[in-house]
Amino acid sequence: MSDRKAMRFFWQLTLAKATSEAGNSFLYVAVPWALMQITGSGFLAVLSMAAQTTPYLLSPFLGAFIDRHDRRIAFAVAELVQFAAVAAIPLILAWHQVGLVFAALFVVGLGKAVSDATSHYGLIPALVPHDRLEQATGWFNAVQLLARLAGPALAGLTVAALGPSWALTIDAATFISTAVVAVTLPAVGAAGRADGQVPLLALLREGFAYFRSRRDLRWLSLVLALYNLGVGGLEPTLLTLGTGHWKWSSASLGLVLSGGAAAAALGAWLSSRTPAGNRNVRRRIGTWMAVSALGSVALLFTPPWVVASGFVVLCLGEGGFNATTMALRQQEIPAELSGRINTIIRTFIIGAIPLSSLLLGVTLSQSLPVPVLLPVTVSAVTAALLWARVGMPRRPRTRALPFAGHAAADSLSEERPV
Repeated sequence: MSDRKAMRFFWQLTLAKATSEAGNSFLYVAVPWALMQITGSGFLAVLSMAAQTTPYLLSPFLGAFIDRHDRRIAFAVAELVQFAAVAAIPLILAWHQVGLVFAALFVVGLGKAVSDATSHYGLIPALVPHDRLEQATGWFNAVQLLARLAGPALAGLTVAALGPSWALTIDAATFISTAVVAVTLPAVGAAGRADGQVPLLALLREGFAYFRSRRDLRWLSLVLALYNLGVGGLEPTLLTLGTGHWKWSSASLGLVLSGGAAAAALGAWLSSRTPAGNRNVRRRIGTWMAVSALGSVALLFTPPWVVASGFVVLCLGEGGFNATTMALRQQEIPAELSGRINTIIRTFIIGAIPLSSLLLGVTLSQSLPVPVLLPVTVSAVTAALLWARVGMPRRPRTRALPFAGHAAADSLSEERPV
């Protein structure tokens, strides 16, 4: 495939994924808003994020499934699953069945876990020439975050004008268009391996064995999980604070979330403007984490505009280190293991978000003189300090693994620390 044709497919994928990402932003605004209206409980509104991210705890099993199938088909099926679940939520809300809302959000999370793993770590590395991978990853992240910039503002206006049910119906429609584009992409299997002949449990054991052999990836997972332990539930908590404490309108809340998305898109775009390669990756990740930690400190202050400003700065840093670490994982993890290894990593990173939602939900419901967003600051600052102290160790020499093709590569040279 020519580079020009490959990049055309890359942009098809990028714009299609951005469409569903913009639609999904409606979910983050409409569902907590509806739950606040139905139940009056800020705690349940915050827990809606936990319901969407809990499925990531099953990610290793989903990764073994992904590595056995054509990535574009897995991507399309995941988008259709999200369509069905989101389309059902307005009906469930009409019946005031809160438990079924959380069940539907869990199914949405399952679909999103597969969709993200296949698009970010399966399709992009297969479509983009290796020497343009880091640049393309920065573009991809920036476009997705720009979609999230438009999404919350549109969601807030739609909820204000038409109500949560219409916002969710629009969200559901976006997944159909993304699935249609997915099936037009080139076939991307498991690097030519006959994984259909290998039992799922054997594939899963192989993935865990490779992950255990990579101390660098384990440290990266630990630091990012620690960061998400506080920051992961920030957006629905801000929405709940804005609604219940600051008396913001849904349109105002959408604009604040969009400001954070714009800052994250800027961070992702700036990350791709730095020189490619792994030589400075530790320093680059550390710099972006420090920016995010600085923003988190502003969340401890009382004035709402200071909190909103801190949220924007935090998102700027988060966009930068997310794009940088994503490109690093694309380059370092073998294609035939990408589904399993990245879903294992995301089990720790995204799996921390439900805990964050619980933690922030508890502080939100207390009347103690402790800032509600203190866990966000503690986790962001601690993660930045830990990275500055340890960084990402060099990749160790790994032993050969069954079924693994070129998974057991030599360690990186001293000139290329990661």
